[in-house]
Amino acid sequence: MEQIVELLKTRDNFVIAGHVGPDGDTIGSCLGLAMALGKLGKKVAVVLEATAAKYRIIPGREYLHKGPTEALFVDVFIAMDCADAERLGANQALFDRAVTTVCIDHHETNDGFATYNFIDPYASSTAEMVLAVIEAITDVDTDIATAIYSGIVGDTGGFRYSSTSRSTMEAAARLMETGIPFTDIYSEMLHRHSFEAAKAFGLALGAAGQAQDGRIVYTHMTREMFESVGADSSDTDTVVEYLMNTRGAEVALFLYERHTKVKDADAGEVSATGDDATPCAVQRQIKVSMRSRELHVGRIAASLGGGGHRMAAGCTIVGTIDDVLRQVLELLTRELLCNMATVVNK
Repeated sequence: MEQIVELLKTRDNFVIAGHVGPDGDTIGSCLGLAMALGKLGKKVAVVLEATAAKYRIIPGREYLHKGPTEALFVDVFIAMDCADAERLGANQALFDRAVTTVCIDHHETNDGFATYNFIDPYASSTAEMVLAVIEAITDVDTDIATAIYSGIVGDTGGFRYSSTSRSTMEAAARLMETGIPFTDIYSEMLHRHSFEAAKAFGLALGAAGQAQDGRIVYTHMTREMFESVGADSSDTDTVVEYLMNTRGAEVALFLYERHTKVKDADAGEVSATGDDATPCAVQRQIKVSMRSRELHVGRIAASLGGGGHRMAAGCTIVGTIDDVLRQVLELLTRELLCNMATVVNK
C-alpha cells in the first residue's frame, strides 16, 4: 500500500475504473478516491458503465468521464474492485495503454495483474481498503465518507456477511463521525426499490427451482422477462441473496441475460442489436451469480472465466439460459458431492 500512496501523492493524472456492471462497492470506491485526489489538486477521470438509480446517493459524480475515452491521457490507471483485467470490460484498453497501473481489490482470485497491487481477500470490501489509502493522503470529508460507507454497506449486505470484521465496524464508526446520512444510505442501498424492480423480483422467484434435494436453489431472468416489466438487471441484484436464505440451501444460483450480441458470420464482427438480424447468429451473454454457505464457488467461477470469493462469486458465459444453467448446475453438483464424500470419509 505504501508504494501506491506515494504514487498518488507524486503523480498528477489519474484514470479510475471499476468492473463491468458496477455495484455499490465499485462506485463508492472509485468516486471516493476520485474526490480525495481532487482535494489534492489532481486531475481525475472516473470511467464506469451506467449505474443503477439507487447509487445516485453516492457523491462525486462530477468526476465521471462523459463521452469517448480514446482521447483520454492515461498516466496512472487505477483498477478498482476487479479480480482481473478482463473484468474492466471495454476499459481494459485504457489499462493496456497506461504508463503505470494500480489495482486495489479484495477478491480471492486476484493474482496481481497491475504494476502496483493492493489486494486483501480478507477485507470486507474494496471500499474499506480504499479508506485506508485515502486516510494516508488527505482528510475524509462528508462526501468522501458517504461514498466509502455506501461501498462498505453494499458489499457487506449491511454488515451481515462473514467478511465483516472489527476493522470494518471501526471504519464505519469513523465514517459516521463525519456526519454522513447513514440511515438514508443504508435504506437506499439495501431496501428501497422501484415498482418495476418488485415486478422483476416476482418473476425471478416464480422461475425458481431446486436441485440436489434442495441443497441448490436457482432461478433466472431472460431479456424478455426484464422487458415485460420495464426492468433491468440492476433491479434484481438481491435475488441471489434472497435465494441463499432458503432453509436447507447450501448454494444459490442466479442467471440473467446481460444483453444480446450478434456475430456476423462473414465479417466476424460483433455488435449489439436485436434478435431480428437474420444474417447473424445471436449470442446472449449470461451473467452467473453464485452464493454459498461453505462451498468454494469462487473456484467454480474462476474455472468458467470469472472469479470472486469463496462464498460469493460470478462469471459471464456466452450461450443460452438453459445451456449455461445445465453447465453450472453440473459443476455445483459435482463439488457438493465431493464435499459430502470428504465429510463422510473424515
